[in-house]
Amino acid sequence: MIMKYYKRQLLKILLTFFVCPILQHGIVNAQQPIADLQDVQEIVAIVNDEVISLYDLKQRTLLLALSSSSGQITQEQEQLLQQQAMSGLIDDKLKLEEAEKYKAIATETEMATSYRNYARQFNLEPDVLETRLNEAGVAKKTLEAQLGSSMAWQRVTFGLLEPMANVTDDEVMNYIEKMERDKGKFEFQVSEIFLPISNNAQREEVKSAANIMHEQLATGVDFPRVAQQFSQSSTASVGGDMGWIMDNELPEEVNTEIRLLETGTITEPIVTEQGVYILKLNNKRRILTLDENDIAVNLRFLFFSKKEFQDDTLGQLKKSVLEVIQSSNTCEETEIIATTLNATNTGTTGVIRVGDLPAEMRAEILKLDVGYGTPLSDEDEGYRSFVLCSKDIPQIVLPEYEAVLKDMTSSRLQLIARRHLRDLRRDAIVDYR
Repeated sequence: MIMKYYKRQLLKILLTFFVCPILQHGIVNAQQPIADLQDVQEIVAIVNDEVISLYDLKQRTLLLALSSSSGQITQEQEQLLQQQAMSGLIDDKLKLEEAEKYKAIATETEMATSYRNYARQFNLEPDVLETRLNEAGVAKKTLEAQLGSSMAWQRVTFGLLEPMANVTDDEVMNYIEKMERDKGKFEFQVSEIFLPISNNAQREEVKSAANIMHEQLATGVDFPRVAQQFSQSSTASVGGDMGWIMDNELPEEVNTEIRLLETGTITEPIVTEQGVYILKLNNKRRILTLDENDIAVNLRFLFFSKKEFQDDTLGQLKKSVLEVIQSSNTCEETEIIATTLNATNTGTTGVIRVGDLPAEMRAEILKLDVGYGTPLSDEDEGYRSFVLCSKDIPQIVLPEYEAVLKDMTSSRLQLIARRHLRDLRRDAIVDYR
């Protein structure tokens, strides 16, 4: 079952990469989702007394076949899809069985809401999504069943397991004290994909799954979507977002890789005793230290078109702009100045982070006092001067107790949820027919 589980993970990568355009544009050579009585009656597996029929398997395989951008798959891909579908159905049975114990099964109304939300991810109305599924030979109830098991498992995680993630007052205060001690050190805003390793026998299979995921991510597949589909951490529901992580909060082999990352890049698969991580560094900053990129500024600008200002007048224009930007009233008088200097147009950036400005502008803007401006800069179509109208420097304070408690509880819950799902798989009795 372990082997099939990870083959499922590999193939879902394709689903993640291609499902959006397929659902938006439809499928070629589609089949009709008509249940064959023989398929419904034929049993292919029994999971803790719960039956999986051949019809269930075919439907899930068709759903996964949406991973092909052309609607066509090779024979080898079809075999892998069938294995993936079987493993997914087994997981769903286990999740629903656990949810049933605690009355955590979604109602019809909740399922309808979940289905609508899923359709909106692809900018589709629910009835249009149903039509597209039918064109692919997939019954609406097949997708609903998959969504229902995911919703049920999320409830188990945050309902049954969350009370076990107890964090004491001492732990919270120790964390805050550590932040004070570590002032000036880096912390990292990280997203994760985590694949657990339950025993050494499956280590190579998990690594292979992670390698293929990494290859897909390298081609531009959206990291949050992959995390939602495949990660076995509770952060999967939020696209793998782990928030801000202090140095040494994760296993040492993971921390080492994070320190080497550039913002916006991902690690190679990192193998630990618990499992395999793929991490993306979204941002980094120094603890309790002002990051100039977080300063918020409001800029106005004067723009002069190259069509209107040729080389013979450019020197005088630069001199005139340089004179006016040295006045502290430049922001209030921008329109008057624009009229006086015959500017092509004026405008504003609104409030914006310095870090969101082009890299070549940041140092120049940070040097300005409010009311003053920059010399003309050369652009493709003309020349531009920016005027600083306001600057908001964020205060650096220790996080609130409740915020730290929430983050620590979430991290602990991730670990508990991973162990619980691992135990369900280990204890399951699966009879393949």
